[in-house]
Amino acid sequence: MLVSTIISKGLSYAALPATNFFTAQDQLDAVQQGWEEIYSALCKGNSDYFVMTVYPTLSAFTPDANRQFLYNYALPSDFFHLRLFQYQNNAQTFQPIEKMTIENFGNTQAQLGYRLVGTNLALYTITPYTNFCIWYYPVAATLSTSTDLTYPQTVIFEILAWDVAIEARRKQNLDFTDKLQKKMDLWNSMMDQLPRDDNKPEPIKNVFAQGFWPYI
Repeated sequence: MLVSTIISKGLSYAALPATNFFTAQDQLDAVQQGWEEIYSALCKGNSDYFVMTVYPTLSAFTPDANRQFLYNYALPSDFFHLRLFQYQNNAQTFQPIEKMTIENFGNTQAQLGYRLVGTNLALYTITPYTNFCIWYYPVAATLSTSTDLTYPQTVIFEILAWDVAIEARRKQNLDFTDKLQKKMDLWNSMMDQLPRDDNKPEPIKNVFAQGFWPYI
């Protein structure tokens, strides 16, 4: 659905006596904010609609000047959320890296560990592995009126039109209760259908399985 179409439908839903006060930029901002809300919900699931991958080598990490075995990797400029961080072991398979706690930062003994620190991904490793893999979600795309929103198919883009209607009426201090209810009805319907893999649910992570008795 074109963003321009979303805006036109939203203004129609708002049923305003006049729309001059609700500028073209206001209209686009309402769609952008609504899309970022939907995008955030998509990123919280396990369907990986927008995930991106990078494969940095250890040479792309900067050794920490104050801590031995600690390295910092500058996150991509479009970084939003981390999905997965792996290293390639001597058997040439990629294995997950555990997140360090604050108390154990830079002190994970024989295990690799990571933590997001500011705009860096901090890595602790005694063994100088060469290859790494980072899965991350980029920030939501910036929309224009000519943007055609068609993906993912599980998204109900009609929600964005109601966002426009709500913001238009809010700006004129008009009641928007029924518009908000319509949006939430569609939102709840969308959330029920967001997961796209019904073949096999993802298992709950076993946080105790670290190879130590009695949690082996």
